[in-house]
Amino acid sequence: MATLSVQEAVFTGLAFTYGNASTADVVPNDGKTFLIFLNGNASSRTLTIAANDASKPGFGDIVVPDTTVTLPGSGTNGGRQIVGPFPPDRFNNSSGQVSYTLDNATDMTVAAVKLRTYA
Repeated sequence: MATLSVQEAVFTGLAFTYGNASTADVVPNDGKTFLIFLNGNASSRTLTIAANDASKPGFGDIVVPDTTVTLPGSGTNGGRQIVGPFPPDRFNNSSGQVSYTLDNATDMTVAAVKLRTYA
Protein backbone atom coordinates (compact mmCIF):
# COMPACT_ATOMS: atom_id res chain seq x y z
CA MET A 1 0.00 0.00 0.00
CA ALA A 2 1.33 3.41 -0.96
CA THR A 3 0.44 6.88 0.29
CA LEU A 4 -0.08 9.12 -2.72
CA SER A 5 1.37 12.64 -2.73
CA VAL A 6 -1.22 15.32 -3.36
CA GLN A 7 -0.53 17.90 -6.07
CA GLU A 8 -2.22 21.30 -5.76
CA ALA A 9 -4.07 22.93 -8.64
CA VAL A 10 -4.15 26.73 -8.78
CA PHE A 11 -5.91 29.10 -11.17
CA THR A 12 -2.80 29.30 -13.37
CA GLY A 13 -2.93 25.54 -13.90
CA LEU A 14 -1.15 22.37 -12.88
CA ALA A 15 1.04 20.11 -14.99
CA PHE A 16 0.28 17.09 -12.79
CA THR A 17 2.24 13.87 -12.93
CA TYR A 18 1.01 10.31 -12.67
CA GLY A 19 2.52 7.62 -10.45
CA ASN A 20 2.05 3.88 -10.61
CA ALA A 21 -1.13 2.73 -8.92
CA SER A 22 -1.13 -0.34 -6.72
CA THR A 23 -4.05 -2.54 -5.75
CA ALA A 24 -4.40 -0.64 -2.44
CA ASP A 25 -3.44 3.00 -1.87
CA VAL A 26 -4.34 5.85 0.48
CA VAL A 27 -4.36 9.59 -0.12
CA PRO A 28 -4.61 12.50 2.35
CA ASN A 29 -8.02 14.12 1.97
CA ASP A 30 -9.46 17.49 2.97
CA GLY A 31 -12.63 17.19 0.89
CA LYS A 32 -11.10 18.98 -2.14
CA THR A 33 -9.04 16.09 -3.47
CA PHE A 34 -9.64 14.21 -6.73
CA LEU A 35 -8.04 11.07 -8.10
CA ILE A 36 -7.15 11.04 -11.80
CA PHE A 37 -6.69 7.55 -13.22
CA LEU A 38 -5.10 6.55 -16.51
CA ASN A 39 -5.69 2.95 -17.59
CA GLY A 40 -3.19 1.84 -20.23
CA ASN A 41 -4.86 -1.56 -20.55
CA ALA A 42 -7.80 -2.37 -22.83
CA SER A 43 -9.72 -3.98 -19.95
CA SER A 44 -11.74 -1.88 -17.55
CA ARG A 45 -10.83 -1.88 -13.86
CA THR A 46 -12.98 -1.80 -10.72
CA LEU A 47 -12.14 0.87 -8.16
CA THR A 48 -13.55 0.51 -4.64
CA ILE A 49 -13.42 3.47 -2.25
CA ALA A 50 -13.84 2.55 1.41
CA ALA A 51 -16.65 4.34 3.24
CA ASN A 52 -17.23 4.86 6.96
CA ASP A 53 -20.30 3.63 8.78
CA ALA A 54 -22.19 6.32 10.67
CA SER A 55 -23.86 6.48 14.05
CA LYS A 56 -26.67 9.02 14.45
CA PRO A 57 -28.78 9.67 17.55
CA GLY A 58 -32.24 8.25 17.05
CA PHE A 59 -31.07 6.09 14.15
CA GLY A 60 -28.25 4.06 15.70
CA ASP A 61 -25.55 2.58 13.52
CA ILE A 62 -25.99 3.11 9.79
CA VAL A 63 -24.02 0.90 7.40
CA VAL A 64 -22.63 3.03 4.56
CA PRO A 65 -21.66 0.97 1.51
CA ASP A 66 -18.28 1.39 -0.15
CA THR A 67 -18.38 3.25 -3.46
CA THR A 68 -17.54 1.24 -6.58
CA VAL A 69 -16.48 2.89 -9.86
CA THR A 70 -15.73 1.22 -13.19
CA LEU A 71 -12.62 2.77 -14.72
CA PRO A 72 -12.68 2.53 -18.54
CA GLY A 73 -10.15 0.60 -20.57
CA SER A 74 -7.75 2.41 -22.88
CA GLY A 75 -10.19 2.23 -25.81
CA THR A 76 -12.74 4.44 -24.01
CA ASN A 77 -11.74 8.07 -23.46
CA GLY A 78 -8.10 6.97 -23.60
CA GLY A 79 -8.60 5.15 -20.29
CA ARG A 80 -8.93 8.43 -18.34
CA GLN A 81 -11.29 8.92 -15.40
CA ILE A 82 -11.52 11.52 -12.62
CA VAL A 83 -13.03 10.39 -9.30
CA GLY A 84 -13.93 12.63 -6.34
CA PRO A 85 -14.02 14.88 -4.42
CA PHE A 86 -14.48 12.81 -1.27
CA PRO A 87 -16.50 14.17 1.69
CA PRO A 88 -14.22 13.56 4.71
CA ASP A 89 -16.98 12.36 7.07
CA ARG A 90 -17.97 9.64 4.65
CA PHE A 91 -14.58 8.54 3.32
CA ASN A 92 -11.68 9.54 5.60
CA ASN A 93 -10.07 6.91 7.81
CA SER A 94 -8.77 7.77 11.28
CA SER A 95 -5.59 9.19 9.68
CA GLY A 96 -7.52 11.62 7.46
CA GLN A 97 -6.97 9.55 4.32
CA VAL A 98 -9.15 8.04 1.62
CA SER A 99 -8.44 4.36 1.10
CA TYR A 100 -9.06 2.65 -2.22
CA THR A 101 -8.48 -0.70 -3.88
CA LEU A 102 -8.22 -1.72 -7.52
CA ASP A 103 -9.14 -5.19 -8.72
CA ASN A 104 -6.07 -5.10 -11.00
CA ALA A 105 -3.34 -2.44 -11.10
CA THR A 106 -1.60 -3.61 -14.29
CA ASP A 107 -0.95 -0.58 -16.56
CA MET A 108 -2.73 1.74 -14.08
CA THR A 109 -1.40 5.14 -13.08
CA VAL A 110 -2.94 7.70 -10.74
CA ALA A 111 -2.53 11.32 -9.70
CA ALA A 112 -4.02 12.92 -6.58
CA VAL A 113 -4.94 16.56 -7.18
CA LYS A 114 -6.25 19.03 -4.63
CA LEU A 115 -8.11 22.21 -5.55
CA ARG A 116 -6.73 25.26 -3.79
CA THR A 117 -9.35 27.57 -2.36
CA TYR A 118 -8.85 31.30 -2.10
CA ALA A 119 -10.18 33.37 0.76
